[in-house]
Amino acid sequence: MTKKVHLVIKGEQSGFGEKDTSEIVTTADYFQKGGKHYLFYSEYTEEGIIWKNRLTIADDHVELKKTGPGTSLLLFREGHSEKCFYQSPAGPMELVSDTRKIRLHREEDILKLTLMYSLYMNGMLMSDYHLIVKAESL
Repeated sequence: MTKKVHLVIKGEQSGFGEKDTSEIVTTADYFQKGGKHYLFYSEYTEEGIIWKNRLTIADDHVELKKTGPGTSLLLFREGHSEKCFYQSPAGPMELVSDTRKIRLHREEDILKLTLMYSLYMNGMLMSDYHLIVKAESL
């Protein structure tokens, strides 16, 4: 059964001595199937571009698929490196995610995910990330 949730995604990106924070606050469609949690939500850029997102959360891995002007697929598995594809404004990029932490906390009406990872391109560190995703029933 699909239900509407209040979704907050807080992120901290650091690299090259700088830190940047971001926050997305929106509603999402949520359902659980086969031990996985699914969140479907839209993201709007400053340029007016709409990205449709599917966040799939399992105990041992997370997947973020973004569709819009292109397709991005980011994969995270704790303690592993995963090949990812990211659609940037400059074009598609092949990246590698190195995931240090995936923690899923589930209560009756709240789902909270903590995700810590780094992204590499051509073997070079691009950035470190710390995301907290919180979905709460409306």
